[in-house]
Amino acid sequence: MTKDLTNQFFDINKFPAEEGLVVFPISMNRISNPSQGAQIYYEYLGHFNPDKIVKSNPNSKAGGVFVYTDFLYLYSEEPAYKLKYRFTDLMISHMKSFQNILKKDKHVVQDSFSYTTWSQLYLNSNFVSFFDKLKNIYKKDKEFQKYLKEDFDNLKNTKLSFDEKQIDFFLEEHLMAHLITKGQVSLYNKFIDGRENWILLAYPDKPPKALTYLYQKDFLKLDNPKNVYQDSWYDLEEKKLYDHHKINLNI
Repeated sequence: MTKDLTNQFFDINKFPAEEGLVVFPISMNRISNPSQGAQIYYEYLGHFNPDKIVKSNPNSKAGGVFVYTDFLYLYSEEPAYKLKYRFTDLMISHMKSFQNILKKDKHVVQDSFSYTTWSQLYLNSNFVSFFDKLKNIYKKDKEFQKYLKEDFDNLKNTKLSFDEKQIDFFLEEHLMAHLITKGQVSLYNKFIDGRENWILLAYPDKPPKALTYLYQKDFLKLDNPKNVYQDSWYDLEEKKLYDHHKINLNI
């Protein structure tokens, strides 16, 4: 834990005393790796359940939503029909594996987890108009372009090119994360059933610079005041809660 307020992060002691959702985006490039497999996500639950739930409050409940990023990966040279078959198998296998693990844990409510695809999020938000606006902003903002390129350069073992498709991939990925925490995406979860007051985005890595820049500049002027985590990112690997507005991008 650091005292430097320009780059401050902490673990979460307690969730708010209301119902909420933890959103787990699943990268299709990492879904079959141990880093994002079903078993590791069950282990990640130990970061949240049950010690961070305010047990004295009956309204303190948390659900989990897995978001499979299938359509995001159509920014590819590979034929769409091949991606369709591969991603369908990977998503179903991941979901069923996680559900089978949960069945062995009598302390977890099975319906507290739900599963959705990237394409479904298009229908549950006003994504297209927001994307067009963000793309136009990106074309004019040199700092935005710089941070996106830095994020690309920091990718490990990639054979990708920093071309228009890769730029759109990043912009779409960051925009959807932003819309989710800002309450602009409807997320189905039977256990919480639309009553969520807070939404926490959780991923096993640090936040990308360009995403943090998007939050700091507030290009889209979106506000979700009931969500205490609307400007946050939780690193599952390091158990660190990042506040985008307290990150110094120059460090």
